[in-house]
Amino acid sequence: ANESGICERCGPGTFQDESGATTCKGCTAGHYCAEGASAPLPCPAGRRTNPGLQVMTSVDDCVVCLEGTFCPTGSDVALACDPGTFTAANESGICERCGPGTFQDESGATTCKGCTAGHYCAEGASAPLPCPAGRRTNPGLQVMTSVDDCVVCLEGTFCPTGSDVALACDPGTFTAANESGIC
Repeated sequence: ANESGICERCGPGTFQDESGATTCKGCTAGHYCAEGASAPLPCPAGRRTNPGLQVMTSVDDCVVCLEGTFCPTGSDVALACDPGTFTAANESGICERCGPGTFQDESGATTCKGCTAGHYCAEGASAPLPCPAGRRTNPGLQVMTSVDDCVVCLEGTFCPTGSDVALACDPGTFTAANESGIC
């Protein structure tokens, strides 16, 4: 209360959530506080604290998080999407997982990469995984998502780890069994 016995409103950028208080509290990071606020209000998902402002007083003061990052509700800073995820648009509250047959090995990505030949990529993959020795890319599939999608190399051919196609054994060498990695 001031000298006239009237309680004063908390100033912009501050709040007070308790009765009988003699001071106001500074607004919480990732939030804004209008004049007279009884609680800090969070920046919505996809937005964050504006680092150029000393005081944030409305939702309009929260800035948009850029593609490749995400901002959950009440974010102070933008967070880079983890490998295996991405955001292609500004103002995202979450990152999306890379789809089947794609991967992303870097953080802060805006797209996912197509899976490497001779490899498979499950949903959310952060790296392409190679078909094991003796197996190769299945030419009948557009997308390979598990080791079970890799097909067996037949006798007379061999497939090193990560093979896209079966290789014929050189003259003077052979494989008498399917699923060979060497001749």
